[in-house]
Amino acid sequence: MNRKLDSLKYGAAVLFLAEAILALVMEFGMKMRFATIMLICVIIDAVYVMFMVFTFQNDEEKKERSIRQYVDETTGDAVEFGDVGLVTFDENFVITWMSDLFSKRGINYIGEMVTAFIPELREVFQNDVDQVVVSYADRKYLVQRKSSGQVLFFKDITEKDKLEETIRSNAPVMGLINLDNYAETISYEDEQKIALINANVRQRVGDWCLERGIVARRIRNDRFIVFTDMEHFRIAEEDKFSILNEVRTQSAKLEVAITLSMAFAMGTDDLCELDAMVNDLLELAQNRGGDQAAIKAYGGEVRFVGGTVESSEKRSGVRIRVMAQSIRGMMEQSEKVYVLGHKLADFDCMGAMIGVSRIASYLGKEVHIVASGFPLEEKLTAAMERYKDVLEKAHSFIDEKKAIEDLTEKTLVVVVDHHTADQCATPDILIHAKKILVIDHHRRRKDDNIRASMVYLESSASSATELVTELLQYQPQKVELYPEEANIMFAGMVVDTNHFRSRCGSRSFEAAGVLREWGANPREVDDLLKNTFSEFALQNKMLAFSQIIYDKYILVPIMEKETYTRAQISSVADFLLSIQGVKASFVIAYIEEGTVAVSARSSGEVNVQVMMEKMNGGGHFSGAALQRTNTTVEQITGELVDVIHAYEEEEGNANEGNSVG
Repeated sequence: MNRKLDSLKYGAAVLFLAEAILALVMEFGMKMRFATIMLICVIIDAVYVMFMVFTFQNDEEKKERSIRQYVDETTGDAVEFGDVGLVTFDENFVITWMSDLFSKRGINYIGEMVTAFIPELREVFQNDVDQVVVSYADRKYLVQRKSSGQVLFFKDITEKDKLEETIRSNAPVMGLINLDNYAETISYEDEQKIALINANVRQRVGDWCLERGIVARRIRNDRFIVFTDMEHFRIAEEDKFSILNEVRTQSAKLEVAITLSMAFAMGTDDLCELDAMVNDLLELAQNRGGDQAAIKAYGGEVRFVGGTVESSEKRSGVRIRVMAQSIRGMMEQSEKVYVLGHKLADFDCMGAMIGVSRIASYLGKEVHIVASGFPLEEKLTAAMERYKDVLEKAHSFIDEKKAIEDLTEKTLVVVVDHHTADQCATPDILIHAKKILVIDHHRRRKDDNIRASMVYLESSASSATELVTELLQYQPQKVELYPEEANIMFAGMVVDTNHFRSRCGSRSFEAAGVLREWGANPREVDDLLKNTFSEFALQNKMLAFSQIIYDKYILVPIMEKETYTRAQISSVADFLLSIQGVKASFVIAYIEEGTVAVSARSSGEVNVQVMMEKMNGGGHFSGAALQRTNTTVEQITGELVDVIHAYEEEEGNANEGNSVG
């Protein structure tokens, strides 16, 4: 029985007796006539009060009978068996009844506010939510409110929640761990050095897995397949996959360039699906330069951990020859070839397009460079005009409309210097193309959305021109270039390597040597790339906005509304790296009204690609960029500063936790 109802009944009874006794005393003790009248009034008053009390009691009994009808004996047993409780409340949100589930657990809040029972229940009254999960006395309940009545349904989900957590913890995780450059390294080492590599590098991978409850089986000299569950995987991920640092450190001690590429897939019990996912993830990690882990749950986004060093060269002559043969085969099976570049093409993009066009023409194929009518980088535009006669004689330049009109199912579309549709200068061609080949040197982005039949992506290469120059050397017929073509290709390498000061290896210099043999003139190339006096003055004006943080990052947020070209902001970013102590530079400016671009450069010690990716940009380890519309320089700068702080904190934690003695 409701405690409020009991109090009201007892209070009414006491009042009735008190008034009756008072009336009798006045009647017989004081002998006063009006006492009789008063007695009648008291009796009427008492009867009225008792009537109200019993009416209230009757209403409550009707409510209880209604609940009993709603939850009859059989239903009540089922509700109790299913750990379901009911709570009713009045218009003032005062609890009027609680079912047996609560009484058996010693819970009684009848007569008190609903929020006094569990404060979190306020959400189902104040917010438009249908249900809420609450905790009480070490139990979890899913609470739903009956919209048409004053009833709360409590479902005890404690055991269900524990079971789901157990299932999640025991969910399978499949992985692949690859020792990048292992095969190439041991090919040139003596037996003693190979034994040291196996003991200090390869064996350490197996030990790391064993220590963390991960089952690892070597499937070839440089690769492990691994299996674990989510509980043990979380431990390894929280440790930031310390084996990445350990392998890198031990390799440095042995003076070899071996790193790890790791891939982990989870989120489904279908092992075939996990196998397909993990192979794609490993390729993605390797194409991004290795030394990192790629992680993906089924239906989710790819996450990356690591990638703290610049990509090391791992292309061999055998791989280049195989790729050259495969690309030649694709061209020979096609009726014609289109070559596409990225938006606002630069020297590297145009140099790669020229090289691909030469390969196709030497194979006797009709080939067109789809670049007519599109804006090019300013210095490239001047160079194209300067070499116009030679280029138009050696190549066919068409616009996008003409290309789409003549596109057939047997047309091969070659995409160079980029690998995502949003970067392409002619994205409509990609929609209609049936055969697509991608040749790129940027670290692979997780949102690569080009349906490519073949991808030749080498993030260790300095430039797309370097890759194409190597492909030119492995053609069945000796390909010749005009000196003017070689100059544009050489300029592409010079720009992308910042005059061979960064992002280049031995193969870069070999490719540059080949271009020199074809007539590339460094002095003329330097003349093509020189700044005018107005550009020099503009550069100095931009530098006035520079600021330094952490004593190694230079930011140049140009707050003026004036717009700049990509080439202008990238040239400033490159120049800033020449300052002593600077590890990375960032230039932020408007490239058109409402559109802000960031050009990021690194000396090779800082991964600017990771920073730009956190802001939905991308690029290289040491050269990356970002473009965003409907924003301001101030907003982008603030976001970039936060990203730099987070990067520094992560690197600091990684160095502390992954130090190897």
